[in-house]
Amino acid sequence: MGALSSHTEEQFRAAMRTFTGTVSVITTCTADGEWRGMAATAVTSVSLAPPTCLICVNRETTLHPALVASGRFCINVMHRDHHELIASFANSQLRGSRFQLGQWRRDGAGIPFLEDAQSNIFCEISDRFPVGTHDVILGRVGDVKVRADHDPLLYGGGSYYRQAKD
Repeated sequence: MGALSSHTEEQFRAAMRTFTGTVSVITTCTADGEWRGMAATAVTSVSLAPPTCLICVNRETTLHPALVASGRFCINVMHRDHHELIASFANSQLRGSRFQLGQWRRDGAGIPFLEDAQSNIFCEISDRFPVGTHDVILGRVGDVKVRADHDPLLYGGGSYYRQAKD
């Protein structure tokens, strides 16, 4: 299969926006201890035995080299309370304001995590392989924290929103 036409790329992007997904922030740190993070919806569970998650990361992000070097990351599943902080992780031009909002902490390995996230899934890279512009990364789950009130931040149709309550 050859390269897609610009029309097909545009239609593919529009089709992907019809998916609604839970918003996560993938975090890691550099060898110098600097925190890195990015918003993601390309996150899923793969296996319960052993517990494994999958994330997709563009190789051009500032997160990617730190992630590969560290070999560890946290999937911070956003709660609806985190609507205001997600913009800095979704827009590279706001990179300087990342980690300024919210209750960010370090785990034992130095990986940043959002203390009051919907959930935190701490992983160690078990495998990764390139697909187009991204790396598909499998992470073996080492620890998990879950917030009691289930109310995730969602993304769909090109915008963030909170699920409707009955």
